[in-house]
Amino acid sequence: MGNGESSSSSQPANGRAGYVDPEEQATRDRQDKQYGEAMNSTGTRVYQQRAAEDAKVNAAAASGGFNMDIDAMKALQPKWQEIADKLNDMVRVGDQLKVVTQPADDPASTMQKKAADGHADAYVASLSQQQTYAQGYADKLKDAIAKYEKQDHANTNSLRKQG
Repeated sequence: MGNGESSSSSQPANGRAGYVDPEEQATRDRQDKQYGEAMNSTGTRVYQQRAAEDAKVNAAAASGGFNMDIDAMKALQPKWQEIADKLNDMVRVGDQLKVVTQPADDPASTMQKKAADGHADAYVASLSQQQTYAQGYADKLKDAIAKYEKQDHANTNSLRKQG
């Protein structure tokens, strides 16, 4: 794992250093329970590997990164969805620009219509890209909120069972 390589567990799917997704956390919780009941050499080796991976991830996180809390995500998600929805409406309206007919049947009007259609195409293409980005960001925030809430619920249930 030297020379810049990293294991899949030290590079989370969402790309955020130090983040452990709910599935990985559930796996770790199961392992913790198993190893707590019967500590063996395999368990010890897994803990050592995990500690080394965690140290690597924490070192990466300490060198910078971005971390957003759940309240910030919940505040931003509807705003990004609103932006995506408005851009979607703008794409729909922008598509109507090409419906405008040329004023006359002469070469100058034909060239003007072609130029206007080209601008309409570029405008709609730009809006579509922006809408795709905004919708993607809104969806990612929604997914992150759901994962957080699922993990929070699992943690609450775990604490209730323990004590």
